[in-house]
Amino acid sequence: MNGRAYLLSILTAFIWGIAPIFEKIGLSGEIEPYVAVVVRTIPIVLVSFTGLLFMGKVGSLGQLASKDVLFVTIGGLLAGFLGQITLYSALKIGQASVVVPIAATYPLVAMTVAVLFLGEPLTWQKVTGVVLVISGVMMLR
Repeated sequence: MNGRAYLLSILTAFIWGIAPIFEKIGLSGEIEPYVAVVVRTIPIVLVSFTGLLFMGKVGSLGQLASKDVLFVTIGGLLAGFLGQITLYSALKIGQASVVVPIAATYPLVAMTVAVLFLGEPLTWQKVTGVVLVISGVMMLR
């Protein structure tokens, strides 16, 4: 992995590690998980579209291939909608220090699907990583 990708990955982990703390605090009130997902999504849409405007890329939306849009939309609905609702539901009733690490094991699912359906290689390093992650999750139970 090149240095920039590594740094961005670490930054992502830091951002994704902090965000659930704010979300857990917000969910400690009367807000229901579904409503919280909607509230969370509105500023994302506004900021994202504003970014497209400033970059002059709004026109590029009309040039996207339908297949690409379909698959990105499916991913967004799964991760950004359904996954967020299940995460918020878990955060509402559980401890963030347990819920977030368990939810963060999603790369195991992605790796399994990538190996089975995308033909990506299964290496001993990946298997070792899976064993370690599963062991860690079992310790949180």
